[in-house]
Amino acid sequence: MYQTFIKPWIEHVRKERELKGHLISGVLNHAQNDMVGRMLKDDGTPDKDAIKRLFEEVDSNSDKHVSRIELEKVVKDIQFGKVVDAEEAVTKLLQDLDVNRDDEISENEFVDGFTKWIHSNSNKTASSKSSSHGTHQTWEDVEKVMEENQSKGVSAWLEAIAYVVLGITMLSLLAEPLIASVQKFSEYAGISSFFVSFILVPLATNFREATSAIKEASHKKSSNTSHTMYEIYGAVFMNNILGFVVISILIYMRDIAWEFSADVLVVAIVCIVMGLAATFRNTFPLWTSFPAYLLYLLSLLLVFVLKDVLNYV
Repeated sequence: MYQTFIKPWIEHVRKERELKGHLISGVLNHAQNDMVGRMLKDDGTPDKDAIKRLFEEVDSNSDKHVSRIELEKVVKDIQFGKVVDAEEAVTKLLQDLDVNRDDEISENEFVDGFTKWIHSNSNKTASSKSSSHGTHQTWEDVEKVMEENQSKGVSAWLEAIAYVVLGITMLSLLAEPLIASVQKFSEYAGISSFFVSFILVPLATNFREATSAIKEASHKKSSNTSHTMYEIYGAVFMNNILGFVVISILIYMRDIAWEFSADVLVVAIVCIVMGLAATFRNTFPLWTSFPAYLLYLLSLLLVFVLKDVLNYV
């Protein structure tokens, strides 16, 4: 499911972002080299007077608005390569500049849009200069990005199903030895098997995801955070689903009595609470992490109450 639906969508968004960035860079380079000259002041801030002169030059009929046809005349003078034609480039640029969606660009929209573009382009240039591995991307590079990682259709479904089957098979074979190892470790260390199973083992198995999430979040970029959240959601979902499937297979094949209703119920409660919380929010400040941690502790308490106090199995 991830490979078929989510990953192609992420790749599509990434390619669209790459394409848009190169379109904007191309327009800015053309404007500075062939139309109005430098659009930055000596202090590095956008020169709004130069942007207004550019607006007047693009606005050929002097009606104080840049139409699609006028923008297309500018775009046709820029060599974008075969990756995108002039019509598509105009559509994407118009979508970014036309804030009120009236199919025309006013002077304020033009100035604000180009100011934002210049800021964005300056940040990217500074970032590439500060990176020792930074390279100048050409339109040939963009064409390669647009061609790679395409959705595989039926093969993506088969590959995803194969991974799920492989994961279930591996967990089915390794689940019993892992349980035996946990029991022996708890006996030799003198630590409760409950503590080892529900605290130490989850911390150890999820350590990589946790450190990766912290590292990506430290960049404080929405794209990094979004990709990290996708990975976390996938890991949580697959851990719960595969764990439940493996337990169910073992119980069925070994004819073991079902004693996990309390555990499954607690997992379902936590997932529902977190799912509802995430459904009605688009941003997650730092304080939202504390209820999540409290839910983990509460889940341990609920398991103890249901199994040891109420004898619910």
